Amino acid sequence: MRVFRDIILKIFALCILVFSIVLILSVANIIDIDVLVNKALALMSENTLVTIGLCALVAILAVIGIFARVYDEDELKSGIAIKREQGSVYIAKETFESIVANVVKSFASLKNFKTIVNIGEEGITASVFTYILPNTVVPTITAKLQEDIKDAILKQTTVELKEVNIKVKGVYNQAEKAPSTNASTNN
Repeated sequence: MRVFRDIILKIFALCILVFSIVLILSVANIIDIDVLVNKALALMSENTLVTIGLCALVAILAVIGIFARVYDEDELKSGIAIKREQGSVYIAKETFESIVANVVKSFASLKNFKTIVNIGEEGITASVFTYILPNTVVPTITAKLQEDIKDAILKQTTVELKEVNIKVKGVYNQAEKAPSTNASTNN
């Protein structure tokens, strides 16, 4: 339906462009609009069947254009609708992010992570930004994390992720415990 709506919009834009150019040329006295109107009316009266068909097609396209639902880009990116025989199920973007976060939490060697899920026309992409503990083998843990995230999303939502991107931001070092202010010093 989106492709059809885009075609209708392009046809409408083309009609408005042609109308605007003719109007500009008429106002600038470059063309005589009366001559164009008379020729168009003569052509339409000679081919009444074609004229009726063309006008009906334009009217149908106009009605479809008026009643076609235009989706807000934010609405499209906020979740995904899965249509089934019993009805539709809408899964919010936050649901995907929560599933990804739960998978990341199960990896003890990943700390201070952030998850972002992007939903677009080409598919769903999950991104994880994380720190790792010292002595963590990055290729091994990230490959396992990507696989586990894809499996969890597929299992829980029946939606297949397009890709899972992992960005290791650095090595996590726990801060040293601050010295106690009550400690006495021995001289």
